[in-house]
Amino acid sequence: MLHKTSAIVLHTTPYSNTSVIAKLYTREFGLQGYLVNSVRSAKAKNKNAYFQPLTLLDLVVYHNPAKNLQRISQLEYLHRFSRIPFQTHTGAQALFIAEVLYRTIREEESNPVLFDFITESILFLDKSDEPLPDFHLLFMLKLASFLGFGPSANFSSKQCFFSLSEGVFTDNTSIPAVLNEENSALLFQCMNVPYEQTVLNHHQRQTLLESVIQYYAFHLPSGFSLQSLPVLSQIFT
Repeated sequence: MLHKTSAIVLHTTPYSNTSVIAKLYTREFGLQGYLVNSVRSAKAKNKNAYFQPLTLLDLVVYHNPAKNLQRISQLEYLHRFSRIPFQTHTGAQALFIAEVLYRTIREEESNPVLFDFITESILFLDKSDEPLPDFHLLFMLKLASFLGFGPSANFSSKQCFFSLSEGVFTDNTSIPAVLNEENSALLFQCMNVPYEQTVLNHHQRQTLLESVIQYYAFHLPSGFSLQSLPVLSQIFT
């Protein structure tokens, strides 16, 4: 049966000489895998462009809940990027965010609120006239709330140390995996700023991003690591 849905490209895996399995986060069906033919052939350069990280698509799909892989009948761009693939920093951020989403989203059911948050964030990154060096870190903090482990906003002059394992600010520094006071204050500040505001210098950004990745690892059952992190770190030096 044919269905219409919007989708976000998260990851592709080669399947044969010319085909890929594309992991897409869809508005109607959540995370789905699609077998896409003739993507990697010499004559399919335009089709391959549809499956770059975070590309926003409008699809007509065959959907069978009993199958692990679905099929795409028709596809077109929901939004044509103007900056993300063409600028080094936004391209690296897109690759990083796509990997974050690929390694965290497991829902095979519709979640329009999460889908719309991700879509709006991607559009903001693509439409920004200025670099957004903190964007990927701010995105991860916002995303954590949708995933069910958003950091508590209970920061105060007494509870000024953030516990990565508990997700709260505390006055107890004897428990493991607690950020120091400076980084805890920066984390709290980042929880309350819009994407366009740059809060951190390079060293702070690197340190805090590593802490947020560690925070994700504490709260995801299968752990959490990112292959795209070294590329991102090199670009934002």
